[in-house]
Amino acid sequence: MNRNITATIMIVLSIGIYFTVTSGILASTNDIQAVNAKYQAAIESAKQLIKVRDQVLQDYNNLTQEDRVRLEKMIPKTVDNIRLIIDMNNLALQHGFNLKGIKATASKPVENKAAPAATAEPASGGGAADPTAAGSVIPVSTLDTVIVSFSVSAPYQQFISFLQDLEANLRIMDVTHLSATVNDNGVYDWNVEIKTYWLRSQ
Repeated sequence: MNRNITATIMIVLSIGIYFTVTSGILASTNDIQAVNAKYQAAIESAKQLIKVRDQVLQDYNNLTQEDRVRLEKMIPKTVDNIRLIIDMNNLALQHGFNLKGIKATASKPVENKAAPAATAEPASGGGAADPTAAGSVIPVSTLDTVIVSFSVSAPYQQFISFLQDLEANLRIMDVTHLSATVNDNGVYDWNVEIKTYWLRSQ
């Protein structure tokens, strides 16, 4: 009889200990494991980013000086609207006409959403840190645009040759608007809007 009572007491105590102590420890352990899994994922992502960065840096270092100059012309790292306007007008002069009412407007900078770094702030209450929490950020470059608009009076073939030379230019340009009005003398009045790009470092 005493043995049965003792066994019953031990079972009740075991159940009580499980619900009051052990279950809390298990829940805390699960939370820690979940946070550790996030850290492991963040570390693996960081490793992949480092590999990509190193490969890009190696490829860039392998470029010749001539190729680096060409790359800088394709997408410059600074916005120089005056130089851009002068270059485009000089190209137009080679085709026998001037650009009129030319304007170049750089896009307004937008807030850069940088990737979270591996370091993070600890969670409140002394718990484990969350690797996705706001902490240090890794800055990235932003591709910004410059909108160039102008009008010109020129014969059809001369204007088309001008556009072809713009297309062959190293700097990347997209024609976003084009309209034309023909005059009695066969000269067209053209209105053009072009988008070009530059790389903002942040």
